Amino acid sequence: MKRKYILSIFLSGILGLTSCTDLDEDFYSVTPQDEFGGTTEEMNSLIGPAYGTLVNYVNNDFWMQEITTDEYMIPARGLDWYSGGIHLRYHTHEWSAKETPDFWRFEQVTTVNKIIDMLDKTAVQIENKERTYAELRTIRAFWYFMMLDNIGNVPIVTSFDGTLPTNNTRKEVYDFVEKELLESVEGLSEDKNASTYAKATKWVAYTILAKLYLNAQVYTGTAQWDKCLTYANKVIESGLYQLEPNIFNNFKVKNEGSTENIFAIPYDAEYFRGYFIPYQMSWHYSNYTTFDVQFSSWNGPCAVPGFVKSFDKDDARYASFLIGPQYSADGQTLYIRDGVTPLDFTIEVGDFANANENEGARLFKWEVEKGGKNHLNNDFAIFRYSDVLLMKAECLLRKGDEPSARTIVNQVRERNFSPAKPLPTLTLDLLLKERGFEFVFEGWRRNDLIRFDAFKGTWDFKPNQDPADKHTYLFPIPLAVMDKNPHLKQNPGY
Repeated sequence: MKRKYILSIFLSGILGLTSCTDLDEDFYSVTPQDEFGGTTEEMNSLIGPAYGTLVNYVNNDFWMQEITTDEYMIPARGLDWYSGGIHLRYHTHEWSAKETPDFWRFEQVTTVNKIIDMLDKTAVQIENKERTYAELRTIRAFWYFMMLDNIGNVPIVTSFDGTLPTNNTRKEVYDFVEKELLESVEGLSEDKNASTYAKATKWVAYTILAKLYLNAQVYTGTAQWDKCLTYANKVIESGLYQLEPNIFNNFKVKNEGSTENIFAIPYDAEYFRGYFIPYQMSWHYSNYTTFDVQFSSWNGPCAVPGFVKSFDKDDARYASFLIGPQYSADGQTLYIRDGVTPLDFTIEVGDFANANENEGARLFKWEVEKGGKNHLNNDFAIFRYSDVLLMKAECLLRKGDEPSARTIVNQVRERNFSPAKPLPTLTLDLLLKERGFEFVFEGWRRNDLIRFDAFKGTWDFKPNQDPADKHTYLFPIPLAVMDKNPHLKQNPGY
């Protein structure tokens, strides 16, 4: 079970999410709004919806943006998973504004803005007021960072007045995220314990800043390697985080004790469920008998063959894929649906548009819970300490200090090889590969490919380079949003 303290806050978030623009009825049915917030319980119920917005971080759109990369894909298997060819078009970067992933995160932003508005209006003395505001602004900045990365030119809205906003430039959004984090960080807790687990702490804000500066050249045209180094070093020098000896400790069912996970979403199969159902999507229909779980699976997504083959098979991270003959929990051979052919997951996929049901390596990164349900109990780490280390290594490498960068990369590699296989030299291409090995299926591959200007390239079942204007480096604003707000201007190319 997750720690009761954390779940109480996040469960408040689920209740709040049901009506993010009408929270008064939920929060103030007994206590008047201007007298609300004087107790810990009231504060938890007030700020809970802000944390509750994170439940949908790993949602359908998360997985859809993953299939725009060289690591993950959803082949059509006959009529299964064809869906009008949408998954194929995502993979070949031929999507349109009519079928874009919905990274418009203003429901989340509106939730936070409403809470801040409530805090501004309450007449009671709020305990830890500075920290509460800092946490809320950090969560809002996180969602703006995600929109900055995926859409770019989005409105900056900090009030709750209902007016229809216009776009801000990507540079303005970048500046806003930076300002919000820098102004909030000193008000955040420095503690790393049960009471701050899964909450916005100083170390979370520093990590978002490091990630922001790591991608500054993409977002603004100006590199900020030194600033990225500064904030990565703040996390490293805190001494609060360290690499787990086994990378898969970070993905266990009970992974809240990880020494590596900096910012995690405390998913719970009963009470805090998003679309964190990777195995249900990926495994073959009969794999439920392999792992004794309480859900059927859909036999869809798999890893891109070339990505799997880029791994050293001695690398412990190769176990992130489910490959080879499949058996039931008692050792019986499993079969494909013809009942005759043994189920044997191959790495290769013959025809992306008409793949066989056994083709493609399947997802296998998170520990499988016996008797588990499709919505996993494993917490999902948005930021891990290994990412901070590799961000530092990248900055050093781009600044010309290859030996120091290589030392850090080999530190991350070391736990995954026995005996060790340190890299004798480090290039940007090798570092991009190393990030792929480390963060497979964790949602950072698109971000990495764009920063390394490799998103436009070709890979298995993506035979053509992206258009020269690189408009695919940003997703369009969803048409449903454009239809509701005539003041918005669509991203170029769409």
